[in-house]
This record gives sequence, structure tokens and C-alpha cells, in this order.
Amino acid sequence: MAIEPLSMTRPSPSPPVHPTLFCLPYAGGAAGAYHGLRGVSDTVEIVPLQLPGRENRITEPPEFSVPEIVDEIAPRTGRPYALYGHSMGARIAFEVARELRRRGLPPPLRLYAAAAHPPDRRVPLAAAADLPDDAFVDQLIRRAGAPAELRDLPELRELLLPVLRADFAWIKSYRYAPGPPLEIPVVAFAGLDDGEVPPADMLGWARHTRAGFGLRTLRGGHFFLKDAPADLARLIAEDLSGRPDPDAGSPSMEDDEIHLRVSPGGDRSVAAPGDADGPADDSRRPPGDGAERLSRSADRADGLVAEAVVRDGAVGVAVARLETRAPDDGAGEPCGNPPPEPGSGRGEWEQIADAAEEDRPWLALRAGTARRALLQAGARDLAGTGFPDLAAPGPWHVGDGWWITHLSLPTPLGEAIAAIATPRDRMRLRAHLWTGR
Repeated sequence: MAIEPLSMTRPSPSPPVHPTLFCLPYAGGAAGAYHGLRGVSDTVEIVPLQLPGRENRITEPPEFSVPEIVDEIAPRTGRPYALYGHSMGARIAFEVARELRRRGLPPPLRLYAAAAHPPDRRVPLAAAADLPDDAFVDQLIRRAGAPAELRDLPELRELLLPVLRADFAWIKSYRYAPGPPLEIPVVAFAGLDDGEVPPADMLGWARHTRAGFGLRTLRGGHFFLKDAPADLARLIAEDLSGRPDPDAGSPSMEDDEIHLRVSPGGDRSVAAPGDADGPADDSRRPPGDGAERLSRSADRADGLVAEAVVRDGAVGVAVARLETRAPDDGAGEPCGNPPPEPGSGRGEWEQIADAAEEDRPWLALRAGTARRALLQAGARDLAGTGFPDLAAPGPWHVGDGWWITHLSLPTPLGEAIAAIATPRDRMRLRAHLWTGR
């Protein structure tokens, strides 16, 4: 295992001031994939890690191990650093963080996980590892956004196929070993158009940290690292420097973003409807304070508070827990949520009654939170119309131009569901989830 040589040619300040970002590649990728992150910010040193069998290590067998990667990083853990992994690289980076902890080495400032299913979940595309070459390549192009040249250029295919095969063998053989969550923040990045790992799936990474979780959604597909490297580098630099303020309502909020913050019910910094202090109405602030176009919605239920913020539009949010979790043993039990309330829409009772018993609480929560989110957003006429398919993954299209997005939220109190209602589709999710007791 070796640090990519180009990353070492830039002189470092002595003593070093800026954090180092160690970058691990996606399947078939190499250190060169991270060149687009360089030069965007002078506050982070980008150091890609070159795995065997690629670029300047093309003559080596394409095999790697987490302990070998840690051996390379360990001498540089005495200064501030963070880990970034894209797709396969995110799982490698997660295991690197756990190995660093086992060795008692200084931890990274952050784990950045991009375009990757959480480590405790299987990777659906891993099944392609057993396909013949033509079918294997076709799956990578159709589902993961691999370049069509991989199929059309024999020379490129001959060069990359051995590495891709080896990497997918690692992905398929990977088995998550349960262990304590990390004590460092985890920040996930997702592509808005990534059909293989949608942004909502990335929320599962929150299970693996006690120090807070954030999600940012970028424009692009599975390889947004290539589509928008400058945006990604800027977000990482801002996060590591602590600027701007990551809370909802930050001036950095963009017009096509939804900010979701989930915190414990006792957190009075987030006001819910009915609270004496009430949620802030930023639309009434005087122009020039950076927040005059924001709309907020907040909901407090089952020991949790959810707050959603958008710019230039309406928004409603609702949250509810599906199960409770005992503090000592982590066991989950049903939260005892009731069936749909009397105001349920047409056909919802029948859908829930016809579902498997274990699915009924989940379906009831999806209906209830969707209805409450519409009410919060001011769409009262739609709240009682009913939802024709409670199990549909969504987003649900309701009425004339309203959309409801359901999110599964891991919390220290148990699994929860949030519903967000907006009059716009294709909004980019930005989330901050409470993960510690």
C-alpha cells in the first residue's frame, strides 16, 4: 500500500497547520480520481491513497488489506486528518477508522462516506461479481454510471477488468462485524441522481457514529466526484474549518435544498408548533440578514424533534418512532403506534389490514406522518384525500404539485420515520441527525 506519489510533491508547512484528507477510491478507481479536488481550497491537503494494480502500481496484483492501508496512514496520524471514501472506498475508510481505533492511534476528525450503502447493509450490485464479463460490464454501466468506453474500447476493458473483478470480489466477501459506533462524526455525501445508492439510503450511516451525522446531496449521479469535484472539495473544506454554520438556516443554503435536523425532544433550540417561543418565521426578517426567504416547519413526537427548512417555498415535516430501544441492551420493541387516526384517507384502513402484521405499524406511520406533514405545510385540503399505495417508496406525488418524501431515521431511541412535504420535486436533502445519548 502506498500514498500516491503526486500527493507528496507539494511541500507541507512546518509545523503543519491544515488537515490532511486521505482519499480511498471506488471499485476500479485509482488515486487520479481525486485530482479534481486539488486546488479548490488551500485549507485541506488532498492525499489520495494508491491501491495496488492501478496507475503507477499497475504491475502489482490488485489486492489490498485494511491493515496495510493503516500501516501507511499511521505515521501521519499525529497531525489533524480526515478520511474520505467513495463507494467501495467508503467501506474501506470505515474499516480503516475502526482499525485505527483498535491500535489506539489518534482518530480522524471526520469520516466522509460517499455514494455507499452503510456497512451493515448488503451491496446489491455485488451480485454482479459472478456474471460473465459482458454482463458484468453492462451492469456497471447501467447501474453505477461506469463509462460506456468500458464496453466499447477493448484496450480499456483489458486494463480495468482485472482491477474491477478484484474489487468486486472484496465487496462481495465483505462482512460487517458488529462493534461500538465510531466516536467521530460521520458526514455522508450522495448524488441526487444516484439510482444505486439514493440519498435516503445514506442516512443509515448514522447508526455507526455517536458523535453526530450529516448528509449533503450533490448534483450528479453515482460518480458526482467527477461531476462536481469543486463543489465536493468546497463542502469538505467548509466542514473541516467549521465555516459556515452547519445548522439549518445557514446562509450557504441553496434554493433546491431541504435541510432536515433531528434532535432529542428536550432540545429547546428547535421549537415545535405549540411551543411558547414557536418556530422562527424567517420570511419576516428584514432584508439583508441572509434568511429572509426561508420557510420552516417543526414537529415534536416520541421524544424527537424534527425541523425542516427550505428557501422560497412551503414545507411541512412530521416525525414518529417505529420502535423503542432500551439504553442498556439496545433491544428494539414496537413503539405501540396506533392504527391510522379517524381522519385517515380513503383506502388506507384496507391497505393496512391487508398487510403482513409486522408491516402494519410501518404503513400506519407512513400515512400518519405524511398527513401531518401536509398539514404543517398548509396543504390541509390534501391531508384527508388518502394515499393509494402506502408501501410505495416515493416520493409520493399528491394532488397538484405536492411531493412527500419519507425517510428512515436511525436514532438512539430507535428507528424513526420522517415525512417531508414540499410543492417541489427533486430537492437535495441536507440532514443533521442526533446520534448520541
